[in-house]
Amino acid sequence: MSRKYANLAERILANTMISDDSFFEGTPCWIWMGKRNSSGYGQINRRFKRGPRKGKVGTFLVHRVAVQELGGRKLTARSVAMHLCNNPLCCNPAHLKGGTQRQNVQQCVREGRHYTPFRKSV
Repeated sequence: MSRKYANLAERILANTMISDDSFFEGTPCWIWMGKRNSSGYGQINRRFKRGPRKGKVGTFLVHRVAVQELGGRKLTARSVAMHLCNNPLCCNPAHLKGGTQRQNVQQCVREGRHYTPFRKSV
C-alpha cells in the first residue's frame, strides 16, 4: 500500500495555501485548507507513534503538529503553540512558538484580542 505523502511535513505543506493578505514580520501566513474544529483551528488526523495508543488514529491541532514537524521544536502536553500572527489557521512554523497558557493569554490581552463576555465596559 503506497502513501499519498512521504511524511507528515509534506502532508501539512500540501494542505496549506500561502496567504495574500495575512503577514507576520514580512512573511506570509500558511493557511490550513483542511478540516477545522469549532474554535476555528485546523485539525489533522494521524497515528500515535508510541505509548498505549500506538497505531491508533487521533485528531491533533495542525499548528501544534507544524511546530514539531516543520519547526523542529518539542511541545509537552502542558505547553501550547502560540500564534504570533494572531491567525488561528496559520501553520507557518516561523509564526508559531511554544509557551504556557499564561503566556498565550497575556499575549492575547496585550494585543487587544481578549474578550470577556461578562465584564461591563467603563
